[in-house]
Amino acid sequence: MFLSLLTISLLCIIAQFAPLHSLLEWQRPLIESGQWWRILTGNLTHTNWVHLGMNISGLLIISYLFRFYLTAGRFCLLFIALSLIVGLSLLLTTLTGYSGLSGLLHGIFIWGACQDIRTQRAGGRLLLMAGVLKVSWDLYTGGSAETAAMIHATVAVEAHFAGAVGGFLLAMLPPAFRLSAFPVK
Repeated sequence: MFLSLLTISLLCIIAQFAPLHSLLEWQRPLIESGQWWRILTGNLTHTNWVHLGMNISGLLIISYLFRFYLTAGRFCLLFIALSLIVGLSLLLTTLTGYSGLSGLLHGIFIWGACQDIRTQRAGGRLLLMAGVLKVSWDLYTGGSAETAAMIHATVAVEAHFAGAVGGFLLAMLPPAFRLSAFPVK
């Protein structure tokens, strides 16, 4: 698991540098012109170093919180699935650009809370309720003004919603298709 987190963190750091950043960012017009890799890679880019630091910190905390369910392979599958869900879902919105892991973070959080509920771990329902309330609040307010100021961009609440829904749907897959059904090390 540590190696997966380290790899993702390093990919995000590398993606901050030119010219890679402009080649990887989620940009609707470029995706529509055939640059489909941006659906996946846009999640690795960030608006600035503060944004990157916030997202990597969130990734480490959430991964630690749900470490009981996340083998390295399972984490990579979850990361890729949520990246695709968020990247594709944003095409259904009016957003023209997106950078960051926040959609995935919301997805991993909701997925993990559902795993807590499934295994009857204390606090699972509370975590799920907190996640749903947080995403609802984001949608209602448009996101935190303080966060927007720090990352020098509007908070992409659409990505938070897409990630949360994606995390829930992945957690609700029939048993044979759940990520937890795959004994990946």
